[in-house]
Amino acid sequence: MPSPPDQLQELKDQLLMASLPHIVFDGWSKGSLNAGSISIGKEIGYPYSLFSDPVKEMVAHFSNWADREMLKKLDAIDLQSLKIRQRIATSVRYRLESLADHEEAVARSLFYLSPRSLYETVDLIWRTAGDTSVDFNFYTKRMLLSAVLTSTTACWLADKSEGHNDTWDFLDRRIEDVMRIPKLNAFFQSKVEKCFGSIRGRFN
Repeated sequence: MPSPPDQLQELKDQLLMASLPHIVFDGWSKGSLNAGSISIGKEIGYPYSLFSDPVKEMVAHFSNWADREMLKKLDAIDLQSLKIRQRIATSVRYRLESLADHEEAVARSLFYLSPRSLYETVDLIWRTAGDTSVDFNFYTKRMLLSAVLTSTTACWLADKSEGHNDTWDFLDRRIEDVMRIPKLNAFFQSKVEKCFGSIRGRFN
């Protein structure tokens, strides 16, 4: 009989936490997941009771776990009192800080992380920040934030500055770039509409 969704998530979380110490040395592999299984008293092959493709799906679950940890941190602050750019930057920062004890696992996961997992993260960040766009900006924002998240993660992994200050400065600059896009889109849209309006006027 299948486990209820919440219980299944707990079981996956348990296996993830047990496997992370092994992933540091052996990467995201069946061997790491089996070693994690043994450490919690399960048999080799246990990951297949939770996943159909254990390695690939565990990487996606790791990303989902980071998303949930980010939300826990965000729930502890008054997010709505912040400006949109601050909400986005804070979300990205909290997510990375949630992964601080697992940098090697993050670095090794980048090769396996699917576009779907990346999209789910950036979509969650925008929705949590209060984004309600349904037009072309919906896709533009998520595409741009995907680039911000991946580049900031790479910066974070290489950052040796105190408190990762260089990363947070880098993040603030990238968010500033993202926030300029809607204004540019509106500007160019107005110019295009004005141009076509003039053309239509010639034939009226």
